[in-house]
Amino acid sequence: MANTTNSWSLFATALILALFTHQQALGDAPTPVTLAEVKREALLEQTVLTGTTIPWRRAELSVQVDGLVTELFVDEGASVKAGDPVLALDARLAELDVQTGQARLREAATRHQDAKRVRDELLELKRSQHASKTDIQSAIAQVEIAAAMLSGERAALASARELADRHRLTAPFAGMVIAKHVEVGEWLKRDQAAVELIALEKLRIRAVVPQRDYPRVADGARVLVRFDALPALHFEGRVLARIASGDDRSRTFPLLIDLPNPEGLLAPGMSARVEVELTGDRREALTVPRDAVITKSDGSRQVWRVVTEADVATANPVKVELGRAYGDWVEVVGADLRAGDRIVMLGNERLRPGQPVQPHDLAASSRPSERR
Repeated sequence: MANTTNSWSLFATALILALFTHQQALGDAPTPVTLAEVKREALLEQTVLTGTTIPWRRAELSVQVDGLVTELFVDEGASVKAGDPVLALDARLAELDVQTGQARLREAATRHQDAKRVRDELLELKRSQHASKTDIQSAIAQVEIAAAMLSGERAALASARELADRHRLTAPFAGMVIAKHVEVGEWLKRDQAAVELIALEKLRIRAVVPQRDYPRVADGARVLVRFDALPALHFEGRVLARIASGDDRSRTFPLLIDLPNPEGLLAPGMSARVEVELTGDRREALTVPRDAVITKSDGSRQVWRVVTEADVATANPVKVELGRAYGDWVEVVGADLRAGDRIVMLGNERLRPGQPVQPHDLAASSRPSERR
């Protein structure tokens, strides 16, 4: 029994030593990281605005005739395509008018055909001088009267069909129903809102720009938009229009930006942070990728600079302050960095000062200047 106990003790000791040696080896092994260069770029000045998403198209749908709601095809939150049915009114009387119009049209068509037959027969008799000129002229007039009646009945039938069609409400554009104001069995008056529909294939952002920057925002200027609800994503767009009607108190002017929304991630009412390029001279700035910046628990920020000496690459932290953002890149100010310094972009989460790293350079296809 004693020999067995000693054997287990020796085995456990050897295992602990092996694990410790393995951990030491792992600790000394260089950590793979992906690097990017600090760039000095001539960038346009930007201003950062706050905005809110609003529907690009919004409509309160109403019927054109009074009637009793017999069918309701949508509910709140329903997605519809252009032309999809929304509701139907009781159209029995209108459909009877259509049937009456069809009967009248058939009668008028028959009268017209008969009048033409009589005219043609009299014209044939005229050749053998068996028909008077008066009878022929009267037959021709009857054809014209019958043709006019036929035209009138066609118009009356078209009017009856149009009236019947107005007992159905369809979606004028694709979107989502956000409000429903009627139910089956209710009497709906013309021009009374039945449902409210918004388009979602793209959304509009309404931001406010201060008067000092208003002259420097050009139509079509590039913008970068970030949403509080989607902090990990950013969206690129263009300035649609500046509204030349300012607020007398705040001295701000509305700015409109349209963003595509093919995946439906955005919704009206979201708060947005809008970065807008301003016209004017470009200025020099040091920029680094956003992913290279680490925010510490005390709110300070740092990047990890990699320096190679004697074929050994090591990473050390450099404290930075951030300036303006430019897409996926951000300006750094007040930092001990120079253009050309290599910093860690990926793999910087668990580095420690002086840690050996195995660097891989990032392809230089995403520089700020190359995106403009």
